[in-house]
Amino acid sequence: MILITGASGNVGREVLKQISQAGHKVRAAYQSSQKVAEAPAGVETVIVDFNRPDTLRAALNGINCIFWSGRSRQIWSSSKARRPRRSNVAGVEWTFLRPNGFMQNMVIYNSATVRVQNTFYGSSAGGKVSQIDIRDTGAAAVRVLTEDGHVGKTYTLTGPAALSNAEAAAILSSVLGREIRYVNLPPDQMKQALLGAGTPEWNANGIIDLEALYREGGASTVSPDIERLLGRKPIAYEQFARDYASNF
Repeated sequence: MILITGASGNVGREVLKQISQAGHKVRAAYQSSQKVAEAPAGVETVIVDFNRPDTLRAALNGINCIFWSGRSRQIWSSSKARRPRRSNVAGVEWTFLRPNGFMQNMVIYNSATVRVQNTFYGSSAGGKVSQIDIRDTGAAAVRVLTEDGHVGKTYTLTGPAALSNAEAAAILSSVLGREIRYVNLPPDQMKQALLGAGTPEWNANGIIDLEALYREGGASTVSPDIERLLGRKPIAYEQFARDYASNF
């Protein structure tokens, strides 16, 4: 049986959806009973509180494979009976998945201003990011969790091209049939806007750091790993825009 942690998160939810649709036996871990209601029909569920080790022990009963997600500057890890690369735990097999920024973040963070103002904001200037569609991240995780041959490997997951926000705006304009603009803000102004919108300062600082990484080209590399894992090209931004057009 496969344990999916973070099953209510953006990545975990997509992994759970795809792996359960494929007919694999899974257990979904949630943080609360309210979140459990989100589980797909027929999926076994469990509540895990990482401050209570006993809940994790119960969740791991009968499990031989784990999807575990964590976040650091948009770096997500998933693993097969997972451990950190430098862990002292011996004999545990692992695989790392490292997706770049997600295309769906445009929906999560910018759809409101796009709908109302035909505009979205950032401070990454002309920096390009090889964003990945979260559906491809889910598909890659399913392959790693259900196939042999991935132990000890690290996969960098990106889309097929690196795009600036201005280029993303041009694609959205073409798909939506109206002009969408990207407005670049100085980092200090961007931070104040985030704080004014109620973003906690620690989170605002993280976003500003991430925008700096993008601005400096630190997320522009295009990797072939999705095509190697899935046997097809990764989803392009144009396809993402068409599929999510109703959100904008």
